[in-house]
Amino acid sequence: MTKSISISIICAVLFSGCNVAPKYNEPESSLPAEFKTHGPWRTAKPSDTEARGDWWRLFGDAKLSQLMTEAEAASPTLEIARQRVIEARAQARANSSGLFPFATMRNSAQRDRSTGTMAFQFAGGRTRNTLLNTLDFTYELDFWGRVRNQSKAGKARADSAEADVQNARLGLLSELAMNYYALRVQDAQLALLKRTVAVRQRTVDMARKRFTQGDIAQIDVAQAETDLAETQAEAIGLERPRAELEHAIALLLGKMPTEFNLPAEPLDGSPPSLPRSVPSSLLERRPDIASAERQMAALNAEIGVARAAYFPTLTIGLRGGSQTSFYQLIDSSSSRIWGLGPAAIEWPLLRGGRVKSNSEASKARYEQGAAAYRQTVLTAMRDTEDSLSALDVLRRQSAVQDVTVASATKALELAQKRYDSGLVAYYEVLDAQRTLLRAERECTKLKGELFLATVLLVKALGGGW
Repeated sequence: MTKSISISIICAVLFSGCNVAPKYNEPESSLPAEFKTHGPWRTAKPSDTEARGDWWRLFGDAKLSQLMTEAEAASPTLEIARQRVIEARAQARANSSGLFPFATMRNSAQRDRSTGTMAFQFAGGRTRNTLLNTLDFTYELDFWGRVRNQSKAGKARADSAEADVQNARLGLLSELAMNYYALRVQDAQLALLKRTVAVRQRTVDMARKRFTQGDIAQIDVAQAETDLAETQAEAIGLERPRAELEHAIALLLGKMPTEFNLPAEPLDGSPPSLPRSVPSSLLERRPDIASAERQMAALNAEIGVARAAYFPTLTIGLRGGSQTSFYQLIDSSSSRIWGLGPAAIEWPLLRGGRVKSNSEASKARYEQGAAAYRQTVLTAMRDTEDSLSALDVLRRQSAVQDVTVASATKALELAQKRYDSGLVAYYEVLDAQRTLLRAERECTKLKGELFLATVLLVKALGGGW
């Protein structure tokens, strides 16, 4: 018996390096040498685990930085992701436990009496005590890498959860920044409309005075009053989307809407300048791509777990302790017991096709993970191209819109002079005012879209550049 156990142990050592999982190679995607949008570009070499810094500080907005800090500390969404990492790490440790022997301590006390009327029974009809104290060791010899692959899969999934936290953080903070700048656009639009209301109120007052003096017709007063009311209604209408954006920010901060108030401020300055990077950096810094790659690694290891079920498992045991009927002899050397074994071999023979089906299912899951990885890379490329294209178009459009505002301002000045000279009717002044208001509102809108597109580019590049 001892000889056979020794042979089994030698075989375990020889075959412990076997691993039926396919060799895992990190995926390589066919990426273009540069983005479609014109560069110049330089090579960046960060990784998804490297600190990218507080990218929002580049926008130079102290209030935004304060909100970002509050969101990181109190967001329920981020806390859920963090707790998932803790869960995944604990599960990974549980999956790795099979790499080590299991130890079980057994302590029992028993008092029994055997029958005295059994044939061929020695010392029958007597009562005795049995005190048993043992320490049992069991260990599965991992011939085919089943336990090792379970451990690899658990660690890869935990790493994926870590990347998911970064992805959740990036999504949370970028959404907060977009809501913040969308709200500031509403503030700018409201400020513009309020200034326009003040100007048109003065125009109405002047028109009424001139009508009283007999200089203009009553229709001019009615037109001025109509235009004032329309602008007031527009300003009131903008209060609803602003309130909704404020409520959305409160949610991201983990607060009730009644607990949060963001005073109106103008949309000053301009977004940070265009970053310089290349597509390969996306694979290193975007947390969603990192998560997808680590899911592939876990699924690849699980193929090895499923394939190992085709082969036998060997478990060996070691037992030692003491057994006696007398309390005072528990520590006596004569009470000691030990045993090697059992050496159990379990080989699946008939499983109704379950082993094969599980292996095929694990391979299919891996292929799904590979396809998901490729899709994530393609989505990353599209997100970046969209943001770069948007920034290019918006900057050119904003430059032209600035010219439009300047021209509309000049046209209003000329129309006002012509009206004051009695050369034209008041509707020409109203038309010039409306044109200028539309141009100024569009200019404000484009400026806000530039901020939003910059935030989206930061998100597309994984939270920095």
